[in-house]
Amino acid sequence: MKNESRTLFIPLYGKAMMSLDGFWQDKTAEEIVAKNYDYLKTVDKSKRLAIYMTMRAMQYDSFATDFIYKNPEAIVVHLGCGLDSRIVRVNRKAKHWYDLDFPEVISFRENYYKETDNYTMLRSSATDFSWLEQIEYNGEPMLVIAEGLTMYLTEKEIRTLTELFSEKFGNVTFIFDAYSSFAAKASKVKNPINSVDAKISFFMDDEKLFHNPEKNVFHTETRNIILDEYIGKLKGIYKTRFKFMKKFGSKMYRIYVYKCGKGTGK
Repeated sequence: MKNESRTLFIPLYGKAMMSLDGFWQDKTAEEIVAKNYDYLKTVDKSKRLAIYMTMRAMQYDSFATDFIYKNPEAIVVHLGCGLDSRIVRVNRKAKHWYDLDFPEVISFRENYYKETDNYTMLRSSATDFSWLEQIEYNGEPMLVIAEGLTMYLTEKEIRTLTELFSEKFGNVTFIFDAYSSFAAKASKVKNPINSVDAKISFFMDDEKLFHNPEKNVFHTETRNIILDEYIGKLKGIYKTRFKFMKKFGSKMYRIYVYKCGKGTGK
Protein backbone atom coordinates (compact mmCIF):
# COMPACT_ATOMS: atom_id res chain seq x y z
CA MET A 1 0.00 0.00 0.00
CA LYS A 2 1.02 3.64 -0.49
CA ASN A 3 2.28 5.39 2.64
CA GLU A 4 -0.91 7.46 2.88
CA SER A 5 -3.02 4.29 2.58
CA ARG A 6 -1.11 2.59 5.39
CA THR A 7 -2.23 5.34 7.77
CA LEU A 8 -5.69 3.71 7.75
CA PHE A 9 -4.45 1.26 10.40
CA ILE A 10 -3.91 4.09 12.91
CA PRO A 11 -7.58 5.06 13.42
CA LEU A 12 -8.67 1.45 12.85
CA TYR A 13 -6.61 0.26 15.81
CA GLY A 14 -7.79 3.16 17.97
CA LYS A 15 -11.45 2.50 17.22
CA ALA A 16 -11.04 -1.20 17.96
CA MET A 17 -9.23 -0.43 21.25
CA MET A 18 -11.94 1.97 22.40
CA SER A 19 -14.67 -0.46 21.38
CA LEU A 20 -13.08 -3.15 23.54
CA ASP A 21 -12.79 -0.53 26.30
CA GLY A 22 -16.55 0.16 26.12
CA PHE A 23 -16.14 3.83 25.14
CA TRP A 24 -18.21 3.15 22.01
CA GLN A 25 -19.06 0.18 19.77
CA ASP A 26 -17.25 -0.87 16.63
CA LYS A 27 -17.28 -4.65 16.36
CA THR A 28 -16.09 -4.55 12.74
CA ALA A 29 -12.91 -2.72 13.74
CA GLU A 30 -12.35 -5.28 16.51
CA GLU A 31 -12.69 -8.12 14.00
CA ILE A 32 -10.36 -6.61 11.40
CA VAL A 33 -7.68 -5.75 13.96
CA ALA A 34 -7.83 -9.23 15.48
CA LYS A 35 -7.26 -10.83 12.06
CA ASN A 36 -4.56 -8.44 10.82
CA TYR A 37 -2.39 -7.65 13.79
CA ASP A 38 0.79 -7.97 11.71
CA TYR A 39 -0.16 -4.75 9.90
CA LEU A 40 -0.23 -2.95 13.24
CA LYS A 41 3.33 -3.62 14.38
CA THR A 42 4.50 -0.04 13.77
CA VAL A 43 1.22 1.71 14.69
CA ASP A 44 1.19 4.08 17.68
CA LYS A 45 -0.88 2.18 20.25
CA SER A 46 -1.25 4.90 22.86
CA LYS A 47 -4.64 5.14 24.48
CA ARG A 48 -4.60 8.92 24.19
CA LEU A 49 -4.39 8.65 20.41
CA ALA A 50 -7.05 5.93 20.35
CA ILE A 51 -9.43 8.18 22.31
CA TYR A 52 -8.76 11.13 20.01
CA MET A 53 -9.31 9.12 16.81
CA THR A 54 -12.53 7.71 18.22
CA MET A 55 -13.81 11.14 19.26
CA ARG A 56 -13.20 12.32 15.72
CA ALA A 57 -15.10 9.36 14.30
CA MET A 58 -17.98 9.93 16.72
CA GLN A 59 -18.35 13.50 15.43
CA TYR A 60 -18.60 12.31 11.84
CA ASP A 61 -21.01 9.51 12.74
CA SER A 62 -23.26 11.95 14.55
CA PHE A 63 -23.17 14.42 11.67
CA ALA A 64 -23.97 11.71 9.10
CA THR A 65 -26.83 10.32 11.21
CA ASP A 66 -28.38 13.78 11.59
CA PHE A 67 -27.91 14.55 7.89
CA ILE A 68 -29.67 11.37 6.75
CA TYR A 69 -32.45 11.90 9.31
CA LYS A 70 -33.12 15.35 7.82
CA ASN A 71 -32.61 14.10 4.25
CA PRO A 72 -33.95 10.52 3.89
CA GLU A 73 -33.10 10.54 0.17
CA ALA A 74 -29.49 11.52 0.86
CA ILE A 75 -26.48 10.24 -1.01
CA VAL A 76 -23.35 9.79 1.11
CA VAL A 77 -19.82 9.65 -0.28
CA HIS A 78 -17.00 8.71 2.11
CA LEU A 79 -13.65 9.72 0.61
CA GLY A 80 -10.57 7.85 1.83
CA CYS A 81 -12.77 5.35 3.66
CA GLY A 82 -9.96 2.92 4.48
CA LEU A 83 -11.39 0.06 6.53
CA ASP A 84 -13.77 2.28 8.48
CA SER A 85 -17.19 0.81 9.31
CA ARG A 86 -19.23 4.02 9.23
CA ILE A 87 -21.61 2.36 6.77
CA VAL A 88 -22.37 -0.10 9.60
CA ARG A 89 -22.23 2.30 12.57
CA VAL A 90 -24.53 5.02 11.23
CA ASN A 91 -27.97 3.86 12.26
CA ARG A 92 -29.86 5.50 9.38
CA LYS A 93 -29.68 4.26 5.82
CA ALA A 94 -29.00 6.68 2.98
CA LYS A 95 -30.54 6.31 -0.47
CA HIS A 96 -27.06 5.32 -1.63
CA TRP A 97 -23.71 5.15 0.15
CA TYR A 98 -20.37 5.21 -1.66
CA ASP A 99 -17.05 4.34 0.00
CA LEU A 100 -14.02 5.44 -2.00
CA ASP A 101 -10.32 4.66 -1.67
CA PHE A 102 -7.29 3.50 -3.63
CA PRO A 103 -7.76 0.18 -5.50
CA GLU A 104 -5.44 -1.75 -3.16
CA VAL A 105 -7.38 -0.49 -0.13
CA ILE A 106 -10.75 -1.45 -1.61
CA SER A 107 -9.38 -4.90 -2.48
CA PHE A 108 -8.46 -5.31 1.20
CA ARG A 109 -11.78 -3.83 2.28
CA GLU A 110 -13.76 -6.34 0.22
CA ASN A 111 -12.69 -9.06 2.65
CA TYR A 112 -14.99 -7.47 5.25
CA TYR A 113 -17.63 -5.48 3.37
CA LYS A 114 -19.98 -6.50 0.56
CA GLU A 115 -21.71 -4.25 -1.92
CA THR A 116 -25.52 -4.10 -2.01
CA ASP A 117 -28.14 -2.32 -4.09
CA ASN A 118 -27.48 0.90 -2.16
CA TYR A 119 -23.84 0.43 -1.16
CA THR A 120 -20.97 0.78 -3.64
CA MET A 121 -17.19 0.76 -3.20
CA LEU A 122 -15.25 2.93 -5.63
CA ARG A 123 -11.60 2.26 -6.54
CA SER A 124 -10.05 5.67 -6.99
CA SER A 125 -7.94 8.42 -5.55
CA ALA A 126 -10.10 11.26 -4.26
CA THR A 127 -8.17 13.57 -6.62
CA ASP A 128 -8.75 11.46 -9.71
CA PHE A 129 -11.89 13.45 -10.31
CA SER A 130 -13.33 10.94 -12.77
CA TRP A 131 -14.93 9.20 -9.76
CA LEU A 132 -17.55 11.95 -9.74
CA GLU A 133 -18.96 10.47 -12.96
CA GLN A 134 -19.67 7.20 -11.14
CA ILE A 135 -22.11 8.78 -8.69
CA GLU A 136 -25.76 8.30 -9.58
CA TYR A 137 -27.23 11.71 -8.86
CA ASN A 138 -30.62 13.25 -9.53
CA GLY A 139 -30.56 16.35 -7.36
CA GLU A 140 -30.61 14.62 -3.98
CA PRO A 141 -28.89 16.21 -0.96
CA MET A 142 -25.37 14.80 -0.84
CA LEU A 143 -23.00 14.45 2.10
CA VAL A 144 -19.30 14.11 1.28
CA ILE A 145 -17.12 12.96 4.20
CA ALA A 146 -13.34 13.36 4.17
CA GLU A 147 -12.18 12.18 7.60
CA GLY A 148 -8.41 12.18 8.09
CA LEU A 149 -7.82 12.82 4.39
CA THR A 150 -7.22 16.47 3.51
CA MET A 151 -3.80 16.67 5.18
CA TYR A 152 -2.50 14.44 2.35
CA LEU A 153 -3.98 16.67 -0.37
CA THR A 154 -3.02 20.13 -1.55
CA GLU A 155 -4.97 23.34 -1.14
CA LYS A 156 -5.53 23.41 -4.90
CA GLU A 157 -6.92 19.85 -4.92
CA ILE A 158 -9.33 20.58 -2.08
CA ARG A 159 -10.47 23.81 -3.71
CA THR A 160 -11.06 21.96 -6.98
CA LEU A 161 -13.15 19.36 -5.15
CA THR A 162 -15.40 21.99 -3.56
CA GLU A 163 -15.94 23.73 -6.89
CA LEU A 164 -16.66 20.47 -8.70
CA PHE A 165 -19.18 19.51 -6.01
CA SER A 166 -20.94 22.80 -6.65
CA GLU A 167 -20.83 22.55 -10.44
CA LYS A 168 -21.68 18.88 -10.91
CA PHE A 169 -24.04 18.13 -8.02
CA GLY A 170 -25.21 21.49 -6.71
CA ASN A 171 -26.44 20.35 -3.30
CA VAL A 172 -23.46 19.07 -1.34
CA THR A 173 -22.48 19.27 2.30
CA PHE A 174 -18.74 18.69 2.57
CA ILE A 175 -17.28 17.87 5.99
CA PHE A 176 -13.54 17.45 6.58
CA ASP A 177 -10.86 17.98 9.21
CA ALA A 178 -7.56 19.83 9.00
CA TYR A 179 -4.47 20.68 11.02
CA SER A 180 -3.56 24.25 11.87
CA SER A 181 -0.17 25.48 10.66
CA PHE A 182 1.21 25.13 14.19
CA ALA A 183 -0.02 21.55 14.47
CA ALA A 184 1.38 20.69 11.06
CA LYS A 185 4.82 21.98 12.08
CA ALA A 186 4.66 20.17 15.42
CA SER A 187 3.71 16.94 13.64
CA LYS A 188 7.13 16.80 12.01
CA VAL A 189 8.53 16.02 15.45
CA LYS A 190 5.82 13.69 16.72
CA ASN A 191 2.92 12.31 14.74
CA PRO A 192 1.64 8.72 14.42
CA ILE A 193 1.77 8.95 10.61
CA ASN A 194 5.55 9.32 10.81
CA SER A 195 5.80 5.58 11.49
CA VAL A 196 4.55 4.85 7.96
CA ASP A 197 6.51 7.67 6.29
CA ALA A 198 3.40 9.62 5.29
CA LYS A 199 3.74 13.38 4.92
CA ILE A 200 1.35 16.23 5.69
CA SER A 201 0.78 18.42 2.64
CA PHE A 202 -1.99 20.73 3.82
CA PHE A 203 -2.92 22.82 6.85
CA MET A 204 -5.63 25.39 7.44
CA ASP A 205 -5.78 28.38 9.80
CA ASP A 206 -8.56 30.33 8.11
CA GLU A 207 -11.91 28.53 8.46
CA LYS A 208 -13.13 30.37 5.34
CA LEU A 209 -10.16 29.39 3.20
CA PHE A 210 -12.41 27.80 0.57
CA HIS A 211 -15.39 30.12 1.04
CA ASN A 212 -16.19 31.48 -2.43
CA PRO A 213 -19.72 32.79 -3.10
CA GLU A 214 -18.86 33.29 -6.78
CA LYS A 215 -18.42 29.52 -7.04
CA ASN A 216 -21.34 28.82 -4.68
CA VAL A 217 -19.02 27.40 -2.01
CA PHE A 218 -19.84 28.51 1.53
CA HIS A 219 -18.27 27.82 4.91
CA THR A 220 -21.10 27.11 7.37
CA GLU A 221 -19.61 25.59 10.52
CA THR A 222 -16.40 24.86 12.42
CA ARG A 223 -16.35 22.14 15.07
CA ASN A 224 -13.93 21.19 17.80
CA ILE A 225 -13.20 17.48 17.95
CA ILE A 226 -13.19 17.14 21.75
CA LEU A 227 -16.66 17.65 23.25
CA ASP A 228 -17.67 17.75 26.92
CA GLU A 229 -20.05 14.82 26.37
CA TYR A 230 -17.12 12.71 25.18
CA ILE A 231 -14.89 13.78 28.07
CA GLY A 232 -17.67 12.72 30.43
CA LYS A 233 -17.24 9.13 29.23
CA LEU A 234 -13.59 9.08 30.30
CA LYS A 235 -12.07 8.27 33.67
CA GLY A 236 -8.99 9.18 35.69
CA ILE A 237 -5.99 10.76 34.04
CA TYR A 238 -7.57 10.64 30.58
CA LYS A 239 -10.49 12.77 31.66
CA THR A 240 -8.06 15.35 33.07
CA ARG A 241 -5.82 15.18 30.01
CA PHE A 242 -8.67 15.71 27.54
CA LYS A 243 -10.10 18.59 29.55
CA PHE A 244 -6.68 20.23 29.19
CA MET A 245 -6.51 19.41 25.46
CA LYS A 246 -9.97 20.86 24.88
CA LYS A 247 -9.10 24.07 26.69
CA PHE A 248 -5.68 24.73 25.19
CA GLY A 249 -5.42 22.72 21.96
CA SER A 250 -8.83 22.76 20.33
CA LYS A 251 -7.76 25.06 17.49
CA MET A 252 -4.86 22.86 16.45
CA TYR A 253 -7.07 20.34 14.66
CA ARG A 254 -10.70 21.01 13.79
CA ILE A 255 -13.60 19.88 11.65
CA TYR A 256 -15.02 22.15 8.95
CA VAL A 257 -18.37 22.07 7.16
CA TYR A 258 -18.94 23.63 3.76
CA LYS A 259 -22.03 23.84 1.55
CA CYS A 260 -21.42 23.58 -2.20
CA GLY A 261 -24.07 24.55 -4.71
CA LYS A 262 -26.37 27.35 -5.76
CA GLY A 263 -28.53 28.54 -2.86
CA THR A 264 -26.81 26.35 -0.25
CA GLY A 265 -25.21 29.34 1.47
CA LYS A 266 -28.51 30.88 2.44
